[in-house]
Amino acid sequence: ATESGPSIKELAIDVSGLTPLLADRFVTRSYQKGYDILRVKYDNLELAIAIQNKVKELLGFEIMEQSKDTLLIKSISQKLNIDFDSSLRRAFLMVIQMADDCLEAFSKGDKKTLENVFYKDFDVNKFCHFCLRSINKGFHGEFGTHILYYLIESLEDVGDEYKALAKHLAKIKTRKKDLVRVIFKVNELTKISYEFFYNPTKEKAVRSITLYNEVRKEIESLLQTRDTNEATALNSLDAIARIMYHYPTMRLDTLKG
Repeated sequence: ATESGPSIKELAIDVSGLTPLLADRFVTRSYQKGYDILRVKYDNLELAIAIQNKVKELLGFEIMEQSKDTLLIKSISQKLNIDFDSSLRRAFLMVIQMADDCLEAFSKGDKKTLENVFYKDFDVNKFCHFCLRSINKGFHGEFGTHILYYLIESLEDVGDEYKALAKHLAKIKTRKKDLVRVIFKVNELTKISYEFFYNPTKEKAVRSITLYNEVRKEIESLLQTRDTNEATALNSLDAIARIMYHYPTMRLDTLKG
């Protein structure tokens, strides 16, 4: 389900005048949309550096040539021995690992682990980008491709939110039991959503909506805090809960019996 057929999609673009972040986004989206060759013109080194850093996150993309104002990027993914299903599962498991790291490290006051969680988000992005590219290259999931695309985009957002959560938890001076409890419940919701995705049951659907409602109430009451890092951590937990809650609800039609 990777590069199918001989058609090679090529794109030439001039990113001069864009910000480094926009140049980064352009390369990511071109990769996801299934382009095989990118010729990118740029007018300053910052743009080139942003693109070079992003290419490291795009499985099967390599910079083949670089001149003073142009980068040539090509897909070599025919040579990669990876597929859609294992990539998606790896992205899911990496998000769950980030969730576990946040809970355990914050409970123990382990600041170092919290500060290193963002490295795992790199892998979440890598596998999610590859899955989106596979869909645009003609891979069809067993249930609605559009829904699958949305859920994978959302999973990448969850990785970003766990990365942000870890960053803010690392700045909170004292361990707060209420916050630990909310992290535990949000992580539980993340895990049930993952399990439902691969094996949908009514019990998991009911458990996820129950957890979701509990978590939203608890977050609302804790948002009275004056600690800005705690408030930002709670906002990330709220975002994760809102996204993961979609996994069971968008696949209720797959329930058997």
